[in-house]
Amino acid sequence: MSEKYFKYAIFLTAWGWAGFVVDRKGLRIFVLPEEGKEDVLFKIKKELKCNNLFEDNRGWENLIQKVKEYYTGKKVDFIDCQLNLDNYTNFQKEILQTVKKIPYGEIRSYKEAAEAAGYPRAYRAVGNTMRNNPLPLIIPCHRVIKSDGGLGGFSGKEGIALKRKMIDLESERK
Repeated sequence: MSEKYFKYAIFLTAWGWAGFVVDRKGLRIFVLPEEGKEDVLFKIKKELKCNNLFEDNRGWENLIQKVKEYYTGKKVDFIDCQLNLDNYTNFQKEILQTVKKIPYGEIRSYKEAAEAAGYPRAYRAVGNTMRNNPLPLIIPCHRVIKSDGGLGGFSGKEGIALKRKMIDLESERK
């Protein structure tokens, strides 16, 4: 039985240190900006629950550049990013792929995301899927809000304050 190995990259953005993990199939984890490089590595190790990690960004330089540009206010998308969602149910994959298509600067309600994915009554489950989104920013869960216009939750370190900051950044560049 072959062991799984993961490559990771940690890099400085205008908002702090960010990072991600990839395997042979694609992007597995994305960590939103943190204060220190060690904070990002800690989150990566906690999420993966393994030590077979190697720092290596070869082949992912374009993603790093896009993330850096995003945090300076440039309009970018991650639609072409290869993802590995093998650890998720078919329902969760449908929701994540649907949310991934929400354009820069636009928002959808949890209900609209559920309807777009073909599960019109599953808006609470959409919220749960967003709470466990392994790739925030890449799968822009910050663009999904409550039907009444409230922000809902956000898994980033700063919670909904970070969600608001990201929505505001995008609305300025629309």
